[in-house]
Amino acid sequence: MNNSIYTVNRTTFYCILLVPVFFAYAYLLIAPYTEGDQYYYRLFYSELAETSAIDVIPLAIKKVASVEPISLYILWGGSNLGIDKDIFISFLNVILLLGLFLLCRKYNVGPLPILLLLTNFYIIVLMTGAERLKIAYIIAIWAALSTGNKSRILFAASGLAHLQNVIMLPSLLLANYAESIRRLLKAGKFRLQFIFAIILLIAFATIFFSIFNDAIIRKVVSNMSHEARDVGLLNLIILTVVAIFATKNRWRMFLLLIPMYPAVAILGGQRVNMIAVTLAIYLLITERALNHPFVLLLLLYFSFKSIPFIQNIILYGSGFG
Repeated sequence: MNNSIYTVNRTTFYCILLVPVFFAYAYLLIAPYTEGDQYYYRLFYSELAETSAIDVIPLAIKKVASVEPISLYILWGGSNLGIDKDIFISFLNVILLLGLFLLCRKYNVGPLPILLLLTNFYIIVLMTGAERLKIAYIIAIWAALSTGNKSRILFAASGLAHLQNVIMLPSLLLANYAESIRRLLKAGKFRLQFIFAIILLIAFATIFFSIFNDAIIRKVVSNMSHEARDVGLLNLIILTVVAIFATKNRWRMFLLLIPMYPAVAILGGQRVNMIAVTLAIYLLITERALNHPFVLLLLLYFSFKSIPFIQNIILYGSGFG
């Protein structure tokens, strides 16, 4: 009991120390990011201050081709409070980084993997050029820190902050019922709960697609590219090999990543690889396997990959040059 209290107090102390560090880290990255998608998001954020609540989504469709209500109304709230965009987004980044830090602390991740995660290419993309996706990831990370129905509700809400997070659902469902699927394949036995979860997922997907079908189709069409698919497939294969070697449960990791292969064919490589890396790293965090040499090499690669991205922000105002 005393050790538990000591750990909680120490984690709280670390968080207090890290808040100004994370804020400075976030602000220095976002302030010079003025081109690319951020050019339009800065205009959008300014216009939100003069937009009524009922007109937020029509404005978002027009300005940033977005229909996800949660992220849009969070941005609307910041704008209507008169908070400077860079400061508001920096605070959101602090919440993102604190959530990631607390998730690592929960599973006793060491200092080196934490540092590599905080400087990971995809984390920096979330902090800078991916406004709505950042909010979706914040909700998803805090869902991972929660339990029971609260966790499920938060994760479902993350899909309403950015459609991309919905792609994670089949993978998480398969991983969660990995043993049930194994029994089904071996002996034809299955848990009723698994069948219920499948039915619920299909129902959710049907309702979700019926609401957001136009936006989904636009995203699919805009991301279809043979070159992106081929590169994405190669990256996904490399990630799968590393994850399978590092994991303590290869069957569960296999089920987690297998839906990403058809997703690459539909959506292209860049977005799907980000989702696949997120899922694999999350599972490895929960298994306390981030210290595996292959995983550390992978994390090191993503940290080095962030260097030219940051250079582009400084030189050109956009991480993507």
